[in-house]
Amino acid sequence: MAISGIDWVSKIPFGGTYTAVAGDDSANKASIDTGKADAVGCIVQVLRSGVDIATDGKFSVTAGVIAVEDGSTYKVTTGDVINWIVF
Repeated sequence: MAISGIDWVSKIPFGGTYTAVAGDDSANKASIDTGKADAVGCIVQVLRSGVDIATDGKFSVTAGVIAVEDGSTYKVTTGDVINWIVF
């Protein structure tokens, strides 16, 4: 069955992993260029020492760049492993 009228290829999710660096600490934000400029949504998981820790971080995507920002208790820290998916 053919799908017509939809650019279905651009809707395929794309993901990766980013490890926070020292500059992210001081900026209170990690910016991750996903290479998918048409992304409209994201899913983010932050692991520190293998534990999912970012329950109150702020996550957004604009023009394919994910922003992972400090929350009230979560602070972007060097070595945080950020797993992400954009769609």
